Amino acid sequence: MSDPQTISDAPPAGRSSRPAWLLPVIVSIATSLLGMVLVAAQGLYWMIAVIAAVEALGIFTIIRSARINARRTP
Repeated sequence: MSDPQTISDAPPAGRSSRPAWLLPVIVSIATSLLGMVLVAAQGLYWMIAVIAAVEALGIFTIIRSARINARRTP
């Protein structure tokens, strides 16, 4: 039997300690701030391009996370 004081709460080596929703939230906040700056600088087309790229990255991240979670499920 192991001693409860020596058991670590750290995640296994392959898992990140960050929650799955953290990256999309950070990306959304960064996109919003960048969009406000670009609109203030009248760069509407650049803003649209950046938002499209960031949304594609967010969708990719969600799909990748779902696939990883599906592999872990027995």
